[in-house]
Amino acid sequence: MQMQRHPFLLEKAGERPIHGVWHIPSTEAKGTVLFLHGYKGYMDWGAWPMVGDAFAHAGWRFLRINFTHNGTTPSAPKSFNDLEGFAANTYSRELEESTAVLQALRAEGALSDATATDKPLAVIGHSRGGGVACLAASEANAKLRSQGKKGVQALVTWAAVADFASRFPKGAALKEWEQSGALEVINHRTRQRLWHNWSFIEDFTAQKNRLDIAQAVRQYAGRTLIVHGTSDLAVDQDHAHRLADWAQNATLVMGAGMDHTVGAKEPWTEAVLPEALEAVTQTTLRFLEEGRAVQ
Repeated sequence: MQMQRHPFLLEKAGERPIHGVWHIPSTEAKGTVLFLHGYKGYMDWGAWPMVGDAFAHAGWRFLRINFTHNGTTPSAPKSFNDLEGFAANTYSRELEESTAVLQALRAEGALSDATATDKPLAVIGHSRGGGVACLAASEANAKLRSQGKKGVQALVTWAAVADFASRFPKGAALKEWEQSGALEVINHRTRQRLWHNWSFIEDFTAQKNRLDIAQAVRQYAGRTLIVHGTSDLAVDQDHAHRLADWAQNATLVMGAGMDHTVGAKEPWTEAVLPEALEAVTQTTLRFLEEGRAVQ
């Protein structure tokens, strides 16, 4: 099946626009998938564009977006040039942007296919983006259903975090962050010194209930696919088991020997997906097809 790529842009008054890329099948789409990247990631990282192509070739509209404060810019989408933006990012900002896109995808006229607003809508998140996807699926569903619209029918996490609080430093390191106003982090791939403003944790503390992944997953009534690797050194596989325990309708897939990036790296120069990511992509496509069968 042939496909095309098109730019995506969602503008909100007073906010940075959300940029993305559509992967569009040549025939009527089976449904729409939103993909959320992880920490220190971006929509063009590694093999993510090839994943989008694979979904489109299988008949799904696939949209990958950049969070507006992920450190990249529209003019340099694969470089960390916006260090001030990265420093000012928050979990709640990424949740708001994800929810806004999901709502936009259910809006009349948002898609060229007039029937797409009634077709299945899914969200996939990798790593930190998986945690955000859990929150966004629950929050978007509440907002969409209050408007009499269909919500997000499928939630998929790849190597996702199950809580944000445990990702923060503790003890003396936390105190030092508060006193200095900035927490330094290293981007080992680019060898850049990045930082997070203290406002990051202030925002999390102020919106702790809204950013509670366990609560969001328990409230989400749609089908949930949780994929995690047994060799993930960045996010312990316990996170996957916790997500599966909380979910109302969960399928848990543990990838034997699979690492955090699902076999991919930046840059990805091969002509095909890494074996692990190809398997995860096909597992996810089967999961979405099964969901269509029970709509």
